[in-house]
Amino acid sequence: MTPKEYLLQYRDAVRRASAAQEHLAELRAMAERITPNYGASGGGTHQTGDRLGAAVAKIVDAETKVDSEIELLIATEREIKRAIDSVEDERLRNILYRRYICGDKWEVIAVALNIEYRWLLRLHGRALQEVQNKIDH
Repeated sequence: MTPKEYLLQYRDAVRRASAAQEHLAELRAMAERITPNYGASGGGTHQTGDRLGAAVAKIVDAETKVDSEIELLIATEREIKRAIDSVEDERLRNILYRRYICGDKWEVIAVALNIEYRWLLRLHGRALQEVQNKIDH
């Protein structure tokens, strides 16, 4: 695994956790739209209860998925931050943090750190090399 792939694990974990949360919200919204179907006898049919029960089961499964994705996200964040913090040069740490934790674009990082774009990319390469050295050991 390249250092870049290693560091991008955090952003991937964020995306997975967000997707799981969105899916849960969609399931809850669909469950709220389930309405009783009244037959000729005036009472609700068992079909509505079955649909609602199935929806609740899906929601519980989705909640479990969200919980596990968030746990993975927290563990991944801890690991990636530890790798970034192991880089000795503060400027390189800043670049890695802004890029791989905050998800900032190169242009934003260059402006924020007052670094020429090309020089920023060179520094990023050095930072990745330091992370590679830490991963290898």
